[in-house]
Amino acid sequence: MKILIAVTCLLEIGLLLALPYKKHKLELLKRKSRSTDDFIPCTHMVSSPGEYWYQSPGSNDVCGLYLIGQPEQLIEIQFTQFDISCETGGLLAVFDGWELNNQYFPGVEDHSLPMIERYRTFCGEEAPKTLYISSQNVALIQFRIPQAGEGFKVKVGFGINPQPCNVMAMTTEGVFTMKNFGLQRNCTVSIINPVKIKMVNVDVSVSGERTSIKRETGLTNKCTDFGGGDYVQLLDGSGLDPAYMETEAVFCGQESSTDKTFDVVLGCQNSVVRMVSSGKFYNSLTFIFWPLSQHDIYDSGVPGHC
Repeated sequence: MKILIAVTCLLEIGLLLALPYKKHKLELLKRKSRSTDDFIPCTHMVSSPGEYWYQSPGSNDVCGLYLIGQPEQLIEIQFTQFDISCETGGLLAVFDGWELNNQYFPGVEDHSLPMIERYRTFCGEEAPKTLYISSQNVALIQFRIPQAGEGFKVKVGFGINPQPCNVMAMTTEGVFTMKNFGLQRNCTVSIINPVKIKMVNVDVSVSGERTSIKRETGLTNKCTDFGGGDYVQLLDGSGLDPAYMETEAVFCGQESSTDKTFDVVLGCQNSVVRMVSSGKFYNSLTFIFWPLSQHDIYDSGVPGHC
């Protein structure tokens, strides 16, 4: 009898990452139509709760079910049926975040867990019993099922994240507030679209219960001169991970007047706002973002690093 194999060692994770996953463009994750039916194709995105199933046509392709919720939500994953033969090379992984072309969101530097703890891999005939809960509003089920007729059924739900940090935006325009809640952590908001960003309210490396240092109002790029070295980065690039993107602006300080803040054009497929926090301050940042106009594109052009 086949036995469910739950593997968390680095060797097995490396095996999954080494699978010949077809390279995709980032536009794959910008799909406006998301699944409402319960059957999923090889690569798909789901943003609604429900029970979804996949049955292999008999292919060695590595597939992905990308799950996304609202910024303040977490993804809940529970398998109700499972039949993926280990002997034929079948394998399924649950990943805490998104992966595309060997880049990850949240990035390695921005997630609270090491990479080895973000993957769980399985094969066999018995459905995994664990309820998996993501650390942010995205998660990924990645799988290869060579044997025709095999597959799985999974129940997807959404819970509440009381302290959102890393967020994949579901829209290409809106208003967003980032907070570190006084914690030492890096938080990233990723927008899969070229956008213009305007700061509305900035309080980074200034306010905190653990410091009585008074700062002058205004923004600066000399953030290492401040006690904690906390700062905000605006980046853009063509992948998921901020570590491989170009920094367009760095700043910290305190400012609540939109007349004194600035607009930044992020012209690549992925636009990122990243807040790095030492835990010495209660950082917060509110910004507006919207798609680039033709005038913005004409003035700025497409950055060479895109």
